Amino acid sequence: MIELNWDIFEDPVIILISGLALGAIVGSFLNVCISRIPARKSIVLPSSSCPKCGTPISWFYNIPIFSWVALKGKAKCCDYKLPIRYLLVELFTALLFGFIFMKTGYTTDLPFLISAVFFVSVVIIVIGIDFETMTIPDRFSIGGAFGGLALSFCFPSLHGLSEEPIMIERMSSAFTSLTGLLISSGTLYWIGAVAERLMNKEALGQGDVKLLGFVGAFCGWQGGLFVIFGGALLGTVVLFPIMIITKFLKKSNTNQEPDQLGWGMEVPFGPFLGLAGLFYFLGLQVFVDDWFEGIISNFIFVFSTL
Repeated sequence: MIELNWDIFEDPVIILISGLALGAIVGSFLNVCISRIPARKSIVLPSSSCPKCGTPISWFYNIPIFSWVALKGKAKCCDYKLPIRYLLVELFTALLFGFIFMKTGYTTDLPFLISAVFFVSVVIIVIGIDFETMTIPDRFSIGGAFGGLALSFCFPSLHGLSEEPIMIERMSSAFTSLTGLLISSGTLYWIGAVAERLMNKEALGQGDVKLLGFVGAFCGWQGGLFVIFGGALLGTVVLFPIMIITKFLKKSNTNQEPDQLGWGMEVPFGPFLGLAGLFYFLGLQVFVDDWFEGIISNFIFVFSTL
């Protein structure tokens, strides 16, 4: 009788490779969602085919990451250039899954593993769709928020409660998730409402508000507030230099394309919110929560001395 050696699955190298491989495969599916859902197409049928000529893509030309690199970003059947987004999504998902697997192992923190895989997958889809279409489908923002509530009830450890919970802890975790959803989305809504009044035009889309509800359901109100300002900071750091360069180029180029990034042009905020959410959920949570606890303690101390 052959005995299986399960110790191999405790090897960090095997864990990392498993995470990278699974992430690349999931990333390939996320690409399908990003491409088809905004076009209201099925994500199941038909099978993968060339967007230009419709030729079915063989499995050996559909291997995540490697096929794009091997084909040098060009379709085998015609002269269609494969968007760099396909490679970036698969690579980004693989790296994040590799990090998650290394952080949790296979069984040491199964609740976080399941929650992180779900959270990361939804965020990547939202980033891809919002970047390309300036929209965030409700199935991911609202649906993701309900997913966060459900996972919080099933896994109270997601919000720092016992790993072997009783019903009261499950209810408490779900309430924490709901509080995070309402405070996060409500705060961003009023920020957008005030900005709209000051600028006399829409400052934030409702999709961003719903997305913050999803983030708050997983990360709590502390994570939601961090993501609002962290997303704004990321957007400023990334976009401001580009806009400065574009402004100078515009002066010397009268044939500037109308869709080129510039001052006054609308840009999607969802990708920056999503990235800030990933930073918080996968690493910065401890530092951010400690900072908020310190602020709250100082407020309590000040008011108690009045």
